[in-house]
Amino acid sequence: MSPLQRIITSLIATLAFCPPVAHAWNALGHKVIAEIAWQTLSPEKQSEIADTLKRHPRYAEDFRDLETDQEIFLHAATWPDIARGIRGPDRDKFDKPIWHYVNFPIGEGKTNLATNPKDSKSISWNVMQATNFCESVINSEAPPQEKALAYSWLLHLVGDAHQPMHSTALFSERFSKGDRGGNSIKLAKGQNLHSVWDNFIGRSHTLNNVRLKVFQLKSQPEFWEVDTTGNIFDWIQESHKLAVEYAYDDAILNAIEGTEDIPPIVLPESYYKQAGEHARARVVAAGLRLGAMLGGKQEHIAKNQTTEPAYDSEVEDRSPLAAEPTSRVNAKADISSSPTTGYWLNTSSNVRHNPSCTNFKNTKRGRHCRPDEGKPCGICGG
Repeated sequence: MSPLQRIITSLIATLAFCPPVAHAWNALGHKVIAEIAWQTLSPEKQSEIADTLKRHPRYAEDFRDLETDQEIFLHAATWPDIARGIRGPDRDKFDKPIWHYVNFPIGEGKTNLATNPKDSKSISWNVMQATNFCESVINSEAPPQEKALAYSWLLHLVGDAHQPMHSTALFSERFSKGDRGGNSIKLAKGQNLHSVWDNFIGRSHTLNNVRLKVFQLKSQPEFWEVDTTGNIFDWIQESHKLAVEYAYDDAILNAIEGTEDIPPIVLPESYYKQAGEHARARVVAAGLRLGAMLGGKQEHIAKNQTTEPAYDSEVEDRSPLAAEPTSRVNAKADISSSPTTGYWLNTSSNVRHNPSCTNFKNTKRGRHCRPDEGKPCGICGG
């Protein structure tokens, strides 16, 4: 039995062992990171990785309706979050909740800060140990199914490592066991500190909008001056520094001081603007570093996407949490939260998905719809 098979066989990923955490970057963020990495790769390397990903043990279930190697690569970067929704015994095999983060503490807290996978059992690995393990599998003679899993996790974890809220936990009188990377710090409008950072890049993750977001990021050349020679520990340290200096600013720390009940915190507009800039820079850095890990070269990017991609007008591409809107503003009202139109219709298959479904706003063609339109999804029930 190979190392990864032993891990999959022995892994029991349950809430009893692993406190729940929010996703790192949302699907758009992870796909933008993957798209940047994709653009650094040679056509031969792109084909090689995509062919390996097609051997993924969950390919038939979780990689449906993908037509190109590029789409497969981008989707793979989101797969570890999709694995959270797997039902039955496969969830215990594939979902690894605590691989997504490491809790370098603000305040006094005892956490696992190891970088070597051999230092602890796989069930308790942090993002640094998991990343180093996946890289070793990719560079080994492991079977293609195992390499496909390792690629999916590597594409995802490098992104997670660059999200400041996945590097840090605050320990205080109020949060004696830690604030779960900001998940426990409640903000206005039903958000929390962690989810704010998850969504800074935007929300809609159709292929056109991913490519458009990368195109827009290229207008800020300072983001692209990135040292790609470091390692996962270095990148986590950068994220932790940003968390200390910007994510947990004085407004946050002052509001959560003490133990009495407090109302949701209202962050100033200046917080969103400054933090949004840092979030966009981290996404670019993650993409370039991921590309370098996969053998890519940054100079290849200059040959990719030299004209602005078409905007996908069927899907709203703005986030209310983004520090700045996209360059093209859709005149439609945001109807995604409406009780009568808060469903998603795959206009190719006429299948309706509800917001809990992995296919919600995640089909090649689609639009918001009413609950009586189309056929209900066989997985989520529409």
